[in-house]
Amino acid sequence: MKNNQLRTKIIGIFVGLTLIISILYGLMSFVIAYYVEDHFFNSFIEAESHAISAQIKQGLPAEPRLDYVTYYPQYSAMPLDVREFLEKHPDRKEFALNDEQYFHLKPFEHGYLLAEVSNQLFVRSVKNELLSFLLAIFAFATFIAIVMGFAAYLIAKRLLKPLDELITIIEQAPVDKLPNDFAKRFEGSEIGTFAHTLEQALTRIDAFIKREQLFTRDISHELRTPITISQGAITLLKQTSLNDKQANLVTRVSQAQQQIEQSLTTLLALAREQHKQTAHSRILPLVEQSILQQHNFLADKAIELVINIKPQETAPIAEPPLLILLNNLIGNAFKYTHSGTIEITYSQQSLSIKDSGSGISPELQTQIFEAGVKGESSQGFGLGLNIVKRLCEHLSIDYQLTSTANGNEFRFTFT
Repeated sequence: MKNNQLRTKIIGIFVGLTLIISILYGLMSFVIAYYVEDHFFNSFIEAESHAISAQIKQGLPAEPRLDYVTYYPQYSAMPLDVREFLEKHPDRKEFALNDEQYFHLKPFEHGYLLAEVSNQLFVRSVKNELLSFLLAIFAFATFIAIVMGFAAYLIAKRLLKPLDELITIIEQAPVDKLPNDFAKRFEGSEIGTFAHTLEQALTRIDAFIKREQLFTRDISHELRTPITISQGAITLLKQTSLNDKQANLVTRVSQAQQQIEQSLTTLLALAREQHKQTAHSRILPLVEQSILQQHNFLADKAIELVINIKPQETAPIAEPPLLILLNNLIGNAFKYTHSGTIEITYSQQSLSIKDSGSGISPELQTQIFEAGVKGESSQGFGLGLNIVKRLCEHLSIDYQLTSTANGNEFRFTFT
């Protein structure tokens, strides 16, 4: 956090802008100096052209007043190297030749004035001194920028100290208890207003979390009683005389009762954010149990079920959450695959459930694990895959969905 503090960025921008302005000022100084020098020479040559014109009109010989200006009545009278250059660059009025001679040319009605100003270039002669002066100004501006930046840093640190304290309060708050009653420490500034708003938001969030926790606890408690009663009734029912069909139905009800109880335990732990416990479960028996619980969805369907799981294979996960994952995904595969193959494979800590269904539309694939999101053909509430996602995240299980027009594959990788 310290490397990305807002005040550090602001001070960095402030110092950087100061240095950039100093550099631009130095470059602009050079440009202005050269412009003034050129304007100075052009003004003198313009004055010389008027003086030569007046001399010619008075019948006097044309003699420039400046010793570095030469008058040529005709173009052909100018030096050869100058003419060769002008033939290549006819629009140039200022130019330098190879021997570092620098000229200003002024055509006028009576001929040409050529000023060789190499010895009169003031800026060139003092360029090193001017550069040294600009560097000194740049160094001074840098020093001032650093001093002002440091002063701004101290001021910003003092002004933002309450914000740092507020951040510390939020960061150091226990996971199971949101901070409250802290806004009054920051009254009298905009940060106090922000702290008050934040405290109100955290109070609402805390109340919402408590309501959800109480709801989860209460519904778990209240459902356990009828589950226990019905399980006892099923146990007594099994001891009576039942035909094969009735015994099969009672067994299915008993398994459903056990599944409800296991699901309540797992979902309650998930709601309480309990840490995962180390456990290992045999996969094949749970897969078979899930298939038996969901087999009614395969009625009258031409589906080949392939299971590639060795009997001794285990996964680092407890039985209840693994059964919830299997029931959701195997149930979806059974429901939405109308023909073809469903393949369940476990290899190298990776469990795969692959079907040949119609696939999930591309626009839904990025949202399919969110609560309430479901396909058009789904008759559920769109909660199953969200439970799968939350369980995987809670238990640190990597999950991946691959869906095409040829079917879906859900893959879990246990770590």
